[in-house]
Amino acid sequence: MELKIAPNDVQSMSQDGDSILRSLQNKSIPMIDLLVRESLQNSLDATKEGQENTIVEFSTGEFSTPDLSSHFEGISQTLEKKYRKYNTFMAIKDSNTSGLTGDYKSESQKQLDQSNFHKLVFGIGKNQDKAGAGGSWGLGKTSYFRVGIGIVIYYTRILTKSGYEERLIASLIESPKNKERILPESERGIAWWGEYDHLGEKIYPITDEAKINDVLEIFGIDQYTEDETGTTIIIPYLNLEHINDSNNLLPWELDYEDTIKIAVKRWYSPRLANNIYRERISNSMLQCTVNGEILFLEEPVFKKMQTLYNSALTGVSQEKDIQVKKVYLPRRGMADNKTEVGAIAFCEVNREDMEMMPPFNRPSPLGYLGLNGVDGQFDSKVIAYSRMPGMIVEYDLNGDWSPRGNVIAEEHILLGFFVPNSFGELYHKYAEIGYKNLESYLRATENADHANWVDEDGITIIKRTKGYVSKEIQEYYQVLDGDSYSSATSVLSRKFGNILMPPRNFGKASNKHVNKPGQPTRKLTTKRTTSVNILRTNFLDSNSIKVTFSALLKSETDNTISLLVSTQEKKMDIEAWKKAMEEVVPYPFTIKKASISRVEENANSVAQNRPAVEITGNSKYHVNLSCISSSDMEVEGEILLEVNSNQYIPSMTISSNNKSKEDN
Repeated sequence: MELKIAPNDVQSMSQDGDSILRSLQNKSIPMIDLLVRESLQNSLDATKEGQENTIVEFSTGEFSTPDLSSHFEGISQTLEKKYRKYNTFMAIKDSNTSGLTGDYKSESQKQLDQSNFHKLVFGIGKNQDKAGAGGSWGLGKTSYFRVGIGIVIYYTRILTKSGYEERLIASLIESPKNKERILPESERGIAWWGEYDHLGEKIYPITDEAKINDVLEIFGIDQYTEDETGTTIIIPYLNLEHINDSNNLLPWELDYEDTIKIAVKRWYSPRLANNIYRERISNSMLQCTVNGEILFLEEPVFKKMQTLYNSALTGVSQEKDIQVKKVYLPRRGMADNKTEVGAIAFCEVNREDMEMMPPFNRPSPLGYLGLNGVDGQFDSKVIAYSRMPGMIVEYDLNGDWSPRGNVIAEEHILLGFFVPNSFGELYHKYAEIGYKNLESYLRATENADHANWVDEDGITIIKRTKGYVSKEIQEYYQVLDGDSYSSATSVLSRKFGNILMPPRNFGKASNKHVNKPGQPTRKLTTKRTTSVNILRTNFLDSNSIKVTFSALLKSETDNTISLLVSTQEKKMDIEAWKKAMEEVVPYPFTIKKASISRVEENANSVAQNRPAVEITGNSKYHVNLSCISSSDMEVEGEILLEVNSNQYIPSMTISSNNKSKEDN
């Protein structure tokens, strides 16, 4: 194959190999996982219309350096000197796909931007236009170049207007800063191998089937035949250090074959051999093999994640232990507030469920999910989420998607899966800026590595969705089951009571002075003002607290007791809370009922046919008290609170208006 080195125009903004390889920096996901995620997503996006299955075959093996080097002009001798005779390769072959279609000879940049072949081989970061696609071409493909020495061979067969056409081209991306680079002549570290056009200016793929077969035979790869179309990626000279960087290797991290198997299941359990996905999304099902072995979800944690996904997708629990809750955004989310933003399915699992005990002795499910740093820790909460393509974006560990506190039973793990309402139309202001539905918005928020969702500036759909998912799970564990609690709720209740009891010296100090025996009565010189004190709180159940209070009311006044929440920073009323939390988290308490239990004796009421103090009304956050006495009054009463969160302490304040001033 003929060599073309990418030109180095110092006045252009072209990237060099070093910047391209660094463009996909994700240290939280292993390199093989990045490669599996990228390659499967590209294959699934290229699935032909109407296909029930997308077939992807991973294979690893050895090849002969002398056989391969002869096809690479300019680096043949370097390859033979630097590398031993037999080396390792990886190939990723897809079927039932359209292949790398598109023009590669056009002089029009616009037309080339529409070419899948051009975008994958020559482009970086070009967005895919297909609805429901995984994301961008190019940035993710850097993982192909990083698992080897920088050489990647692309082979594809497509259907054109004139019939079937095969194409093969090779590419190199390496850092020009690397002293051990294989093509030092390239100042940018970028090159291609193929065939030059008749002018000797542009590099094109090889289309001669015999020449293509000569290259494929080196790796034992068959050409596509008959009506087959698809793409095969070949990566020679695998770097074994990318299997795993950790010192604590898990059983599947000892070789490429097992690492690939687990990576496929880890990220594609929603779509792998899943008929429910195919039926509900109307996309193809993923059928995957590694060195000829068909992959199924044998591991309990992957089977459970698929079942959770199916439950959230359909809105119906697929197993008795799985809870399914629809999630809504009360405003500025979906076009109709009654339309759900998605659904969360969740359940608890223990060591027996995950086959960690004899005779199976499997590793922790957290290890299978790639959360190796907490491999031995149970009592964790893991929430997964994905879009229409069926790739899990992230496993969120004890993060914003999960409820706070110890809501689950000891030695259990909470597993959950959030599936968005992809086809749901968004609030009209979001639709006006190009987000037709939720899927299009979520797709735009993903980084190049598709590793999380990050809200666009000025939009809080994802932030609020996380809050309401957490709230739905939290509320499930706070619900009473008859007169008894689940084990998780019992743990919560014990913790709950302590949290909600007022701390020492809570409330304002009393103005009353208690004299010691024999001491003369001391006359107070301070002027008594309207005040309210919490005397005690009684925890009735997981949803209710009775607060007993005393209040000093000035004569002939209208008074309002307002509910507050004590946070670490300050006390917040409902208005301050809404402003701070943007309605993501509901106010922790609401008033259900209020009553007066005692009024100061010998009260001198202005109107003898009315109580000296009475409750004139109450709302969710306020209680109105009217004092019609001509003298100051001290009263006691009770307020019943409904509890929405166990993380805060209730507090109160009081304000007063003089009746006589209002009457003037």
